[in-house]
Amino acid sequence: MELTEKANRAFEILNHIESLGYDAFLVGGAVRDMIMERPYDDIDIATNCPLEKLQDRFLIVYVGRSKKFGIGVLVYDKYEFDIAQFRVDGSYSDSRHPDEVKLIGSFEDDVARRDFTINAMGMGHELKIYDFHDGLEDIQKRLIRTVGDPMERFDEDAIRMIRAARFAALLDFDIELQTRRAIKRLFRNIQKIKVERIVLELVKAAKGTGQQFARFILLLDELKLLYQILPEVVAMKYFRHDLAHHPEGPTVFDHSIECLKVLEESSNFVAKMATLLHDVGKPISFQEETHWWKFSYHRHEKKSAELARDICLRLKFSTDDLEAIVFAAKNHMKFHNILKMKPSKIARLVSDPHFDVLLHVARADEFSRGEKFIHKDQFDQAVKKIAEIEERWRNRMVKNEIKLVSGHRIMKLLSLQPGKIVGVIKGVVEDRILDEQLDPDNSELIDKIILEEGKIVLGRREDEKE
Repeated sequence: MELTEKANRAFEILNHIESLGYDAFLVGGAVRDMIMERPYDDIDIATNCPLEKLQDRFLIVYVGRSKKFGIGVLVYDKYEFDIAQFRVDGSYSDSRHPDEVKLIGSFEDDVARRDFTINAMGMGHELKIYDFHDGLEDIQKRLIRTVGDPMERFDEDAIRMIRAARFAALLDFDIELQTRRAIKRLFRNIQKIKVERIVLELVKAAKGTGQQFARFILLLDELKLLYQILPEVVAMKYFRHDLAHHPEGPTVFDHSIECLKVLEESSNFVAKMATLLHDVGKPISFQEETHWWKFSYHRHEKKSAELARDICLRLKFSTDDLEAIVFAAKNHMKFHNILKMKPSKIARLVSDPHFDVLLHVARADEFSRGEKFIHKDQFDQAVKKIAEIEERWRNRMVKNEIKLVSGHRIMKLLSLQPGKIVGVIKGVVEDRILDEQLDPDNSELIDKIILEEGKIVLGRREDEKE
């Protein structure tokens, strides 16, 4: 087992604590990942040493009431470690926080309060494993199993039910039968959990591959948890796709799952959520043409964008993440014909700061169906065209817009007052510059176009008045 520099520093901390006559162990996910030879970064330490006794050598930072519970962040040689005294928890009246915490001297009693067996092991000197709940055996069996009675563990903190799905998805484990049954009985307890904690679990699950995130969503659905979090996604299970156009599966939900599976490795949480939600408006856009037995979802991208916004607000996503997800939902259909689009339309898409998220979604949307409808070379050709347009106009892209002509210039040439008509003319002129690849610095040419297009727009406006 090869140790990182941070792990070596952690063992130095254990040595110091033991030199004071106390016990100390590495605990939690880092121990599990060391055993499984997976990458790890966060390293937690558990000890029966009062943290005040360590302050002469290490910096220990407390947050809120954590000092009272013997919990802190230990800083040593540029690294941070969560450190906590052995403890047992009292009852959980709110399905999250223990009503009381009692500090104890036994590591065996301490790990009895942890969530899953694979997270309840400790590691001491010479990499010795302390395993009181058969965590090693469950790693070999590839099982997620609670420490003790699963009903008690999930009743103590309902977020553990989502964590079970996350660990199973990221580690490619199964969920043990009794653990699974307990989740299906207590799934409604998720409603007691603050939305920020639920979103944090989504973010952590999204650190895996698209395949892993897809399995996470499927597990949430199987365990009755998905409906509690994203009922709009569950609704997609009950709306059909035409298999001639969607051979990946008969429902909208199947399509969304397959989209997640083909996401590029570089996709982040926002790209994964945007992919999951890009068709979420289809259930409220569904139309069935009974004569031809066809299913259509006319303008579903508009409804998807509206629902995606509602979901992001409910889950308290950041404004930036919300805008990215909504932008991708609203514009994902444009990629089907992007090679036929005018440069001006492409340039305006590319100018958006969230275009990279749209690109992830569009690629997944296409290749979830295989290469029957678009070959990789065609998609690469579209991306190349996009890149060329972006390169040409990059220095003109400012704050979500392409700046080619000023409104002041238009008002001066056409003797106009500020108003919406100026913006209309500005858009038409800029489209011509983009589509005809004109030089925006050619003042004489641009002035001529402003006069031409201004005359047309103003003339049309007069005709409408009549």
